[in-house]
Amino acid sequence: MKKCLQLLLMLCILVLGTQSAFAGGLLGGTGVSEERVYDQEGMLKIKTLAIAAPIYNGPKTEGEPEVEDLPEILMEGTLADKKGVLNYISYRDVCQNIKVAKHIDILRLDRKKAFAEYKEAIGKYADAYVVVTVSNGTSANDGTRLNVFFDVYDANTSKVIYAYRKLAPKSATRDTLLYTEIAKDFYTDFIKAQDKVEEDKEKEAKAILKMEKDAAKKAEKEAAKSK
Repeated sequence: MKKCLQLLLMLCILVLGTQSAFAGGLLGGTGVSEERVYDQEGMLKIKTLAIAAPIYNGPKTEGEPEVEDLPEILMEGTLADKKGVLNYISYRDVCQNIKVAKHIDILRLDRKKAFAEYKEAIGKYADAYVVVTVSNGTSANDGTRLNVFFDVYDANTSKVIYAYRKLAPKSATRDTLLYTEIAKDFYTDFIKAQDKVEEDKEKEAKAILKMEKDAAKKAEKEAAKSK
């Protein structure tokens, strides 16, 4: 009996320890985030989101993903959308579509020319696209924390719809796991932001309807008094 209780206690400690260690996917979490919605109507129109080529600023630390790996990491992050709320198109798929349609391999172009071709074509495949900018420090120990910016643009107008920033903990190991978890956080929070916009729109519509009904009742009363 005593051994059973000890075993049960050890299992409880193991489970609680695991939950604590992997809250948010990483020990200590992925850091703090902030977001801003620039276009509410644009948010509600997004059903398909494409990945664009990322921007990488600052030197890499040992074990940190290469810039070429980021598009795949961003696609891995879409697994956070377990309910399949949105459709996602990888950067390579967009590049392949452009190659087939225009016989241009943008993977072989410099960033400026490739992005110009991407922006021109992306409206055929998605409602919006996300550009990720990684702002890194000079080293892992210089006190500069990893900043990752996610900017979502309208696929037809290239106007910014939504912006998201993740500031990783100073002590975080800048490896593939960290970047993947940050990507998952973005998709999770983006979908929550869409839901919030939709809820606010519904509340606004109900408020307007109530005002119109109240105004109609008031007009009826005024008309009745004047008779």
